[in-house]
Amino acid sequence: MSSNAPVYDVVIAGAGPAGATAAYFLARAGKRVALLEKATFPRDKRCGDAWCAPALDLLEEMGVLDELEADGEVQWVRSGGLVSPSGLSFVSPDEGKRDGAPRVAAIRRRVCDERIARAAEGQGAELFEEAAVRDATFRDRWTVRCKDGRRFTGRCLIAADGAKSKIARALGLVTTGANSAASRQYIKGGTHNFTSDGVLLYPKYVIPGYVAFFRHSNGDIDLGCYVLPGGKVPPAQLKELLRTEVSRDPFVKEVLGDQAEPLEPPGISPLRLGGEKRTYGEAVLVVGDAAGQTDPLTGEGIHTAMVAAKIAARVLCDALDRGDLSEKVLAEYQRAWMRAFGRDFPLSAAAGRIIRRYPTLLDTAAIAAQRHGSRFMDEFGAAMTGVKPKSVFLSPRMSVPLGLALLRLGFGKGPASYEAGPRAERRRGFTFVENALG
Repeated sequence: MSSNAPVYDVVIAGAGPAGATAAYFLARAGKRVALLEKATFPRDKRCGDAWCAPALDLLEEMGVLDELEADGEVQWVRSGGLVSPSGLSFVSPDEGKRDGAPRVAAIRRRVCDERIARAAEGQGAELFEEAAVRDATFRDRWTVRCKDGRRFTGRCLIAADGAKSKIARALGLVTTGANSAASRQYIKGGTHNFTSDGVLLYPKYVIPGYVAFFRHSNGDIDLGCYVLPGGKVPPAQLKELLRTEVSRDPFVKEVLGDQAEPLEPPGISPLRLGGEKRTYGEAVLVVGDAAGQTDPLTGEGIHTAMVAAKIAARVLCDALDRGDLSEKVLAEYQRAWMRAFGRDFPLSAAAGRIIRRYPTLLDTAAIAAQRHGSRFMDEFGAAMTGVKPKSVFLSPRMSVPLGLALLRLGFGKGPASYEAGPRAERRRGFTFVENALG
C-alpha cells in the first residue's frame, strides 16, 4: 500500500440505502468517506420496492426524490388495501392526495439505490464499485481489504453489508443469521389485471407473513412474498412456497390472469429482523440489514435503515470532532436508533406471534376498513409502515373499531357470514376483484 494512500474518516462497506445514506450525511458534514460497493451500479436487490414516508422524507432531503419524479420513476400508492386470511377485503379507490394519508411510493431498488449512492458522491464521498470486502482489521485505524487486492484505511468503519453481514459477524457484534426472507418478481405491464397501487394479501399458509402487489409507474407490477419469524414456513422453504401455494392462490391468479408475462424469475433475499442488541464497538457501527433494523411484523426495512444511517452519521461526526471513537461514545448510536424506531420492534414481534395464533384479528381489520373506509386505513397504514408506532393500535380510534369488528365476527359466527358495508365480500375474491382489478 502506498505511503501516500488516503486515510478516510469513515470507510463504509455496502452502498445500499443504509450505507449510501450514511455516506451522504457524513460527506455533507465535511468528512472524508470511502463508500465500497461489491457490485457495479445499476445493481438490483430482490425484495420489495415500497418506500415509506421516513425514507421518502430522506430522499427528498437529499434531492433524490425530485430527480426520480422528474424521470417518471415514482408511483405513489393512493389506492390499495388488504385481503384477510378468511378472504375479507377492503381496497380503497384512488382519491388523489389526501391529508393524513401515509406517504408510500413504489420505486425500483435498481434505480433508487444508485441514485442515493450518486447523491453521496455529489456531496464528496468516494464511491468504489466492485469492491467486495474480504476482511477488516483494527489497530488504531481500520484496514479494509477487498477481494481484488485494494485496501482502504479509515479512522472508523460502518458495516452496512446486508443481512448476512460478514463484517459484523467476524467482529462478533452480530451472532445471529438471517431469520426471514423476501421474494420479488416483476410482471410486465399490460399483461396482468391489477389496477390498484398496492394490496397486501394475508393468506393462512404464510401468516404472519404476506403476499404483496405494488404497481410501478410504467404499469409493471411487483409480486412479492414475505416469510416472517413465527410462521409455518421457514425462510429456506420460500422458493417452494412460491411454486406451490402462492402460484395457486385464487387472489394471485385473479391478479395475474391468463396472459401475465413475468419479466424475471422469482428472486429471494435474506432478511434479519428485530434489531441487534449491540450495533457498535470501538470505531465501528453496524447499520441497516446488517444490524437487523427491519420490522418483525412487516418486513419493512428501507426506511428504518435510512433513519439509522442518518443517526450513525451524526454520532460519528460528533465522535470524530471530539477525537473519541470509543465504545462508550458510540453507544449513543444504539440508544438513538432504539428511540427512533427500535422500541417498536418488540411490539411488532409480539403482534406477529398473536396474529400467527389468531389470524382472525386480520379479518377484523378488513371489517373495520369496510365500515370506516380510508380514514381507518390511513391509521392502519401509518402504523404498519412505521410512520406511527404500533402502540397506535391500542388507541381508541383503532381499538374501538377493531373491537367492534371482533364482536360482529363473533355474533356472525365467523367471517363467511359477514356482509355489512358497501365493500363487504359476499363471495371469496369479490371485493378484491371489484376494487383492485377495476
